[in-house]
Amino acid sequence: MNITRRSIIFSSINLSLVLLVMFTNALAQKAKPVKPLPPVAVINNKLVYTLDSLGNRIPDFSYCGYKASEQPIPNVPIKVTVPAIKGDATLAIQSAINYVAKLPLDKDGFRGTILLAKGKFEVFGQLKITASGIVLRGSGIGENGTQIIGTSTDRATLIRVFGKNDKQLQEELTVTDIYIPVNVNKFSVTNASTLKVGDNIIIRRPSTKEWITDLGTESFGGGLSSIGWKAGELDIRFDRTITAINGNEITIDAPLTTALDTKYGGGFVSKYEWASRIQNIGIENLELIST
Repeated sequence: MNITRRSIIFSSINLSLVLLVMFTNALAQKAKPVKPLPPVAVINNKLVYTLDSLGNRIPDFSYCGYKASEQPIPNVPIKVTVPAIKGDATLAIQSAINYVAKLPLDKDGFRGTILLAKGKFEVFGQLKITASGIVLRGSGIGENGTQIIGTSTDRATLIRVFGKNDKQLQEELTVTDIYIPVNVNKFSVTNASTLKVGDNIIIRRPSTKEWITDLGTESFGGGLSSIGWKAGELDIRFDRTITAINGNEITIDAPLTTALDTKYGGGFVSKYEWASRIQNIGIENLELIST
């Protein structure tokens, strides 16, 4: 796993894309062949996206960059340097992380950077970052750079970033639109008076029996060992921030990557507070290797 300066760690597997492809394939097997429209075209040197009959289009993933791709990745000042050592380096690196975690946050929300020198750092356990504003930076990729080598015999995550799980969800509001296409960032709820601009919300798309059946994933494997998805096990959740409210219509900071359809249970919105959630974490310019 290589993590470079320009590919900061804020990345995750987008389950919704996988499910979207599976659902499209499932429907394609039942429908008559049609000539699809091109999903994107270049007109006057601009990308123009094609909508399908329901208004879905390819999601705009430009929001996935640092600060929604609107700001450059900062060069956070170095507070401590860890030289390469022989043997287990877990304690040395973790002690440096713990030291920076106690430093005050600056005006941009960072405490400082831990710089790992060139060389190999064996980690027998797990490195943990549990405070906001910390950057773990290596001195390059490859043999002549910084390599963190996971030597543990279990399958624990090599570097874990986490705060406290004290998220408080408020009562869910129901999305009132019959269908919300992929890439839309506006929709209406039952009563937006309890919400305000700047609120953090969770948008939940339920995993209903009807949806699972249409995907053909109620069972797979065959025989007595056949397993499958159960209703309620794979709800999709979008973490968003409200940027505008007009009556009961709310606008969110990034579009949805899976449609909300009342045929499959619609959608629900919950405002939340998360006091111990951490942010502004970077892991950069180093290589992670597992033995």
